[in-house]
Amino acid sequence: MKEFLGKIFKVRNFKFVVAFLLPALFVLCYNAKLDNDSWYVLAEGREITTNGVYYEDPLSMHEDLDVTVQNYGFAAIFYWIFTVFGAPGIYLSMIILNFFVCFLVYKICKLISGGNTNLSLLIMMVTDMLLALNFVVTRAQMVSFVFFLALIYVLELYVKTDKSKYLWWVPLLSILQINLHASLWPMLVLVLGVYIVDSIKKPKLHLQGYRAKPLIIVLVATILCGLLNPYGFKMLTFIFTSYGDARFHGMVNELSSFSPFENIFAAFVYISLIAVVCMYIFGNSKNVRVRYLLMFFGFLALGLNTVKGLSQFILVMFFPLALMYKDVRLEKPFVDNKFAREALAFWIGMIVLLSFAIVCPVVASQIKDYPSEALVGAVDAIDADVKNRDDEPKIYTGYTGYNDGGYVEYRGYKAYLDPRGEVFLEKNNHKENVLYEWDDFRRGKISAAELLEKYEFDYILTRKKQDSFYNLKNENYEKIFENSEEHVQVYKRVAAHE
Repeated sequence: MKEFLGKIFKVRNFKFVVAFLLPALFVLCYNAKLDNDSWYVLAEGREITTNGVYYEDPLSMHEDLDVTVQNYGFAAIFYWIFTVFGAPGIYLSMIILNFFVCFLVYKICKLISGGNTNLSLLIMMVTDMLLALNFVVTRAQMVSFVFFLALIYVLELYVKTDKSKYLWWVPLLSILQINLHASLWPMLVLVLGVYIVDSIKKPKLHLQGYRAKPLIIVLVATILCGLLNPYGFKMLTFIFTSYGDARFHGMVNELSSFSPFENIFAAFVYISLIAVVCMYIFGNSKNVRVRYLLMFFGFLALGLNTVKGLSQFILVMFFPLALMYKDVRLEKPFVDNKFAREALAFWIGMIVLLSFAIVCPVVASQIKDYPSEALVGAVDAIDADVKNRDDEPKIYTGYTGYNDGGYVEYRGYKAYLDPRGEVFLEKNNHKENVLYEWDDFRRGKISAAELLEKYEFDYILTRKKQDSFYNLKNENYEKIFENSEEHVQVYKRVAAHE
């Protein structure tokens, strides 16, 4: 035991403590809340664990909407974690998944760089801290990041060893991905395609060349395994039917085109992109692999089209550097004296370790199981007024208040809209373009009177500047709640309670 502890507490191991825990500390300080998607996911998970997988939407107030729950497996697990460990459990699960992301980036870079540990750790830290600015959140995408990187790691092991046994994991990853977060399943196919292209041996074109047949077989197996889900082929094409709508893109920030001047996250991505391209230009051109460049430019193109697509680009953008600069050693110390160097490493490592040990439980314990005081008060006001929940009152919630509809559904009511924008597109639900209707209402093409006449909402939960229901003047509705700080109002239909 003494010898084992001695190996663990060697001074050189403290660089791993710093490299893995600094990004985690950044996440803890930068994002200390549940994502706004969490509430509808909890409602989905509760419905699935209670009544099983469903094919018509039971959450919204609309009837007979066909639905493909592309994250049904994740929703069930998400709800189970929440019921057992509460909101802190959900948050800590995100931190754990982020550690897996870091570990896989490190292992991939170490394979690519031929064992350059320090370079791999540096790339891992930069990658994760950049990712954390926008994408380390309590969503299913964290699971997808792990599967995405696990696939690349498995493929790199195959290329390095020429052993097909590593490819046996790929069909399993396909099954897990399609049943936990199907919208990003096509990314697995894209990555496999990139490695098949690089299997062609053309040294002058930097195509590496390795056995392609096992990769083609596993690609077919991946597609076939993707069909092993409750919704069949719809799950494979979900991303195209849901995120290929131009009008939908204009309504969702993360689906809009990338702009380097939009916010701090975009600025950092833009600066990183320029820095990486410059390092490519001045790097060792002999150490180039087409597969890394294809992933770099392919996912860059996807990211420029939609901000959501930048996550995969960030994960792969530094891989070419791991190869180009594999012979660069970062061991050269800034302090010449060995004792001083080791003492500095020890104390930096201890400070980071103790900081994480303090900050992590403090932040996790303060994660709230509700989105905001205003929204809790709004739904509490509805609770106090509802006489019979079995009547399933219809509650208006707009689309741009991303917490609103999801939290209303989490509290057991039927909402007009929630963050699942794709569910409310006619090409998916095969009934009506509810999302287009709301967008027309927001733009003034449909009046408040027309929408009220169509639906006769029992309650209206509205926000300032979201739509014309704010400060509603209608004899059939009276205000029962208002929070001036967050500009949230609730109106009830008087006629329904006479």
